[in-house]
Amino acid sequence: MAGIALWSVQSLLPAWQFRGMDADGDGVVLAETLPTPSPTPDDVALLLPTFPEAVAPDPTTPISPTDAPLEVPTEKPSRPTPSRPPPTPPVQPATAPPTRIVIPSIGLDAPVVEMGWVVKTNANGERYSEWVVPDFAAGWHKNSALPGRGGNVVLSGHHNIAGEVFRDLVNTNPGDTVTLYVNDVAYPYVITEKYIVQEKGASYEQRLKNAAFIKPTPDERLTLVTCWPYETNTHRLIVIARPAW
Repeated sequence: MAGIALWSVQSLLPAWQFRGMDADGDGVVLAETLPTPSPTPDDVALLLPTFPEAVAPDPTTPISPTDAPLEVPTEKPSRPTPSRPPPTPPVQPATAPPTRIVIPSIGLDAPVVEMGWVVKTNANGERYSEWVVPDFAAGWHKNSALPGRGGNVVLSGHHNIAGEVFRDLVNTNPGDTVTLYVNDVAYPYVITEKYIVQEKGASYEQRLKNAAFIKPTPDERLTLVTCWPYETNTHRLIVIARPAW
Protein backbone atom coordinates (compact mmCIF):
# COMPACT_ATOMS: atom_id res chain seq x y z
CA MET A 1 0.00 0.00 0.00
CA ALA A 2 2.83 2.35 0.84
CA GLY A 3 4.29 1.81 -2.62
CA ILE A 4 0.95 2.57 -4.28
CA ALA A 5 0.59 5.75 -2.20
CA LEU A 6 4.10 6.91 -3.15
CA TRP A 7 3.41 6.19 -6.82
CA SER A 8 0.18 8.18 -6.63
CA VAL A 9 1.91 11.19 -5.10
CA GLN A 10 4.77 11.14 -7.61
CA SER A 11 2.43 10.74 -10.57
CA LEU A 12 -0.42 13.04 -9.60
CA LEU A 13 1.24 15.82 -7.60
CA PRO A 14 3.16 17.32 -10.56
CA ALA A 15 -0.04 17.37 -12.61
CA TRP A 16 -1.89 19.17 -9.81
CA GLN A 17 0.96 21.65 -9.39
CA PHE A 18 1.15 22.31 -13.11
CA ARG A 19 -2.61 22.70 -13.45
CA GLY A 20 -2.53 25.36 -10.75
CA MET A 21 0.19 27.29 -12.63
CA ASP A 22 -1.36 26.88 -16.09
CA ALA A 23 -3.93 29.66 -15.75
CA ASP A 24 -4.98 29.76 -19.41
CA GLY A 25 -4.94 25.99 -19.87
CA ASP A 26 -2.66 26.00 -22.92
CA GLY A 27 -0.20 23.51 -21.45
CA VAL A 28 2.67 26.01 -21.29
CA VAL A 29 3.74 27.88 -18.18
CA LEU A 30 6.05 30.87 -18.43
CA ALA A 31 7.78 30.33 -15.12
CA GLU A 32 9.94 33.45 -15.21
CA THR A 33 10.88 36.01 -17.81
CA LEU A 34 12.60 39.33 -18.32
CA PRO A 35 10.55 42.21 -19.76
CA THR A 36 10.62 41.87 -23.54
CA PRO A 37 8.93 43.66 -26.47
CA SER A 38 5.52 42.41 -27.51
CA PRO A 39 5.92 39.28 -29.66
CA THR A 40 4.81 39.16 -33.26
CA PRO A 41 1.98 36.83 -34.36
CA ASP A 42 4.55 34.38 -35.72
CA ASP A 43 6.35 34.35 -32.37
CA VAL A 44 3.12 33.61 -30.53
CA ALA A 45 2.31 30.75 -32.89
CA LEU A 46 5.70 29.14 -32.28
CA LEU A 47 5.96 30.09 -28.60
CA LEU A 48 9.38 31.51 -29.44
CA PRO A 49 9.59 35.22 -28.50
CA THR A 50 12.37 37.13 -30.20
CA PHE A 51 14.09 40.45 -29.67
CA PRO A 52 13.90 43.09 -32.44
CA GLU A 53 17.18 44.20 -33.94
CA ALA A 54 18.46 47.64 -32.96
CA VAL A 55 18.21 50.25 -35.74
CA ALA A 56 21.56 51.86 -36.45
CA PRO A 57 21.67 55.65 -37.10
CA ASP A 58 21.99 56.80 -40.72
CA PRO A 59 25.71 57.57 -41.21
CA THR A 60 24.92 59.89 -44.16
CA THR A 61 23.01 62.34 -41.94
CA PRO A 62 25.41 65.09 -40.76
CA ILE A 63 25.23 66.18 -37.14
CA SER A 64 25.92 69.86 -36.56
CA PRO A 65 26.30 71.53 -33.14
CA THR A 66 24.17 74.40 -34.46
CA ASP A 67 21.17 72.22 -35.26
CA ALA A 68 19.72 72.65 -31.76
CA PRO A 69 19.95 75.47 -29.19
CA LEU A 70 22.35 75.00 -26.32
CA GLU A 71 20.53 74.09 -23.12
CA VAL A 72 22.13 75.23 -19.88
CA PRO A 73 21.28 72.97 -16.91
CA THR A 74 19.55 74.75 -14.05
CA GLU A 75 20.74 72.30 -11.41
CA LYS A 76 23.70 70.06 -10.80
CA PRO A 77 23.23 66.84 -12.76
CA SER A 78 23.31 63.61 -10.82
CA ARG A 79 26.29 61.34 -11.28
CA PRO A 80 25.42 58.62 -13.80
CA THR A 81 25.51 55.04 -12.63
CA PRO A 82 28.57 53.30 -14.13
CA SER A 83 27.52 50.75 -16.71
CA ARG A 84 29.08 47.32 -16.98
CA PRO A 85 31.36 46.91 -19.99
CA PRO A 86 29.89 44.76 -22.74
CA PRO A 87 31.04 41.14 -22.81
CA THR A 88 33.90 40.27 -25.11
CA PRO A 89 32.44 38.84 -28.32
CA PRO A 90 33.42 35.35 -29.44
CA VAL A 91 36.67 35.21 -31.33
CA GLN A 92 34.96 33.51 -34.25
CA PRO A 93 31.83 31.56 -35.15
CA ALA A 94 32.17 27.98 -33.97
CA THR A 95 33.20 25.31 -36.42
CA ALA A 96 32.63 22.44 -33.96
CA PRO A 97 30.02 21.51 -31.32
CA PRO A 98 30.26 22.94 -27.78
CA THR A 99 32.42 21.01 -25.35
CA ARG A 100 31.55 22.56 -21.98
CA ILE A 101 28.73 24.49 -20.27
CA VAL A 102 29.12 26.73 -17.21
CA ILE A 103 26.27 28.33 -15.20
CA PRO A 104 27.82 29.97 -12.10
CA SER A 105 24.49 30.72 -10.38
CA ILE A 106 23.79 26.99 -9.87
CA GLY A 107 27.38 25.80 -9.68
CA LEU A 108 27.19 23.96 -12.99
CA ASP A 109 30.38 23.16 -14.89
CA ALA A 110 29.86 20.12 -17.10
CA PRO A 111 31.13 18.61 -20.33
CA VAL A 112 29.00 18.74 -23.47
CA VAL A 113 28.97 15.93 -26.02
CA GLU A 114 27.19 15.48 -29.33
CA MET A 115 23.76 13.88 -28.97
CA GLY A 116 21.70 12.01 -31.55
CA TRP A 117 18.57 9.88 -31.58
CA VAL A 118 17.32 6.37 -32.21
CA VAL A 119 14.23 5.22 -34.11
CA LYS A 120 11.86 2.95 -32.16
CA THR A 121 8.55 1.22 -32.82
CA ASN A 122 5.63 1.43 -30.40
CA ALA A 123 3.00 -1.20 -29.60
CA ASN A 124 0.86 -0.04 -32.56
CA GLY A 125 3.72 -0.55 -35.00
CA GLU A 126 4.29 3.18 -35.40
CA ARG A 127 7.89 4.36 -35.69
CA TYR A 128 9.13 7.33 -33.68
CA SER A 129 12.43 9.03 -32.84
CA GLU A 130 13.80 9.29 -29.32
CA TRP A 131 16.74 11.44 -28.24
CA VAL A 132 19.59 9.62 -26.52
CA VAL A 133 20.58 11.92 -23.65
CA PRO A 134 24.18 11.24 -22.53
CA ASP A 135 25.17 10.22 -19.01
CA PHE A 136 27.23 12.61 -16.86
CA ALA A 137 27.23 15.29 -19.57
CA ALA A 138 24.92 17.68 -21.37
CA GLY A 139 24.00 16.67 -24.91
CA TRP A 140 24.21 19.05 -27.87
CA HIS A 141 21.46 18.22 -30.37
CA LYS A 142 23.44 17.38 -33.48
CA ASN A 143 20.80 18.92 -35.76
CA SER A 144 20.88 22.26 -33.91
CA ALA A 145 23.04 25.33 -34.50
CA LEU A 146 26.67 25.92 -33.57
CA PRO A 147 27.46 28.80 -31.17
CA GLY A 148 28.11 32.17 -32.75
CA ARG A 149 26.52 31.27 -36.09
CA GLY A 150 22.92 32.31 -35.48
CA GLY A 151 20.05 29.90 -34.93
CA ASN A 152 18.98 27.71 -32.04
CA VAL A 153 21.75 25.97 -30.06
CA VAL A 154 19.98 23.16 -28.17
CA LEU A 155 21.31 21.16 -25.21
CA SER A 156 19.53 18.48 -23.16
CA GLY A 157 20.56 16.85 -19.89
CA HIS A 158 19.31 14.46 -17.23
CA HIS A 159 17.92 15.93 -14.00
CA ASN A 160 17.50 12.89 -11.72
CA ILE A 161 19.68 10.08 -13.13
CA ALA A 162 23.10 9.46 -14.70
CA GLY A 163 24.95 12.37 -13.14
CA GLU A 164 21.95 14.71 -12.79
CA VAL A 165 23.77 17.33 -14.87
CA PHE A 166 20.69 19.58 -15.18
CA ARG A 167 19.26 18.83 -11.72
CA ASP A 168 19.45 22.48 -10.60
CA LEU A 169 18.55 24.05 -13.95
CA VAL A 170 15.10 24.81 -12.54
CA ASN A 171 16.76 27.16 -10.04
CA THR A 172 18.18 29.48 -12.69
CA ASN A 173 16.67 32.93 -13.11
CA PRO A 174 16.45 35.52 -15.88
CA GLY A 175 19.67 37.50 -15.88
CA ASP A 176 21.86 34.51 -14.98
CA THR A 177 24.80 33.95 -17.28
CA VAL A 178 25.49 30.79 -19.26
CA THR A 179 28.80 30.26 -21.02
CA LEU A 180 29.27 27.66 -23.71
CA TYR A 181 32.79 26.67 -24.63
CA VAL A 182 34.01 25.21 -27.88
CA ASN A 183 37.37 24.00 -26.66
CA ASP A 184 38.93 27.26 -25.35
CA VAL A 185 36.57 29.74 -27.06
CA ALA A 186 33.82 31.13 -24.79
CA TYR A 187 30.33 32.07 -26.00
CA PRO A 188 28.44 34.01 -23.29
CA TYR A 189 24.64 34.03 -23.04
CA VAL A 190 22.11 35.54 -20.60
CA ILE A 191 18.97 33.67 -19.52
CA THR A 192 15.77 35.49 -20.51
CA GLU A 193 12.97 32.92 -20.20
CA LYS A 194 12.09 29.76 -18.31
CA TYR A 195 9.16 27.54 -19.29
CA ILE A 196 7.48 24.40 -17.94
CA VAL A 197 5.42 22.35 -20.39
CA GLN A 198 3.33 19.22 -19.95
CA GLU A 199 4.75 16.13 -21.63
CA LYS A 200 3.25 12.97 -20.11
CA GLY A 201 -0.37 12.57 -21.15
CA ALA A 202 -0.21 15.70 -23.35
CA SER A 203 -2.17 15.81 -26.59
CA TYR A 204 -0.45 15.53 -29.96
CA GLU A 205 -1.07 19.24 -30.52
CA GLN A 206 0.53 20.08 -27.19
CA ARG A 207 3.58 17.97 -27.97
CA LEU A 208 3.97 19.86 -31.26
CA LYS A 209 3.98 23.10 -29.27
CA ASN A 210 6.60 21.67 -26.97
CA ALA A 211 8.76 20.59 -29.91
CA ALA A 212 8.71 24.15 -31.29
CA PHE A 213 11.18 25.16 -28.60
CA ILE A 214 13.95 23.06 -30.15
CA LYS A 215 13.24 23.93 -33.77
CA PRO A 216 15.62 26.13 -35.81
CA THR A 217 15.18 29.88 -35.25
CA PRO A 218 16.27 32.92 -37.28
CA ASP A 219 17.87 34.52 -34.24
CA GLU A 220 20.75 33.19 -32.13
CA ARG A 221 19.66 31.61 -28.86
CA LEU A 222 20.62 28.83 -26.48
CA THR A 223 17.86 26.41 -25.42
CA LEU A 224 18.41 24.09 -22.45
CA VAL A 225 15.99 21.19 -21.90
CA THR A 226 15.47 18.79 -19.01
CA CYS A 227 12.61 17.14 -17.11
CA TRP A 228 10.51 18.40 -14.19
CA PRO A 229 9.87 17.82 -11.31
CA TYR A 230 12.79 16.00 -9.70
CA GLU A 231 10.69 12.97 -8.67
CA THR A 232 9.33 12.22 -12.16
CA ASN A 233 9.63 13.00 -15.86
CA THR A 234 6.06 14.17 -16.48
CA HIS A 235 6.94 17.69 -17.64
CA ARG A 236 9.73 19.47 -19.45
CA LEU A 237 11.71 22.46 -18.20
CA ILE A 238 12.93 24.74 -20.97
CA VAL A 239 15.40 27.58 -20.34
CA ILE A 240 16.19 30.06 -23.11
CA ALA A 241 19.25 32.32 -23.13
CA ARG A 242 20.26 35.05 -25.58
CA PRO A 243 23.73 36.07 -26.76
CA ALA A 244 25.61 38.48 -24.47
CA TRP A 245 27.95 39.68 -27.20
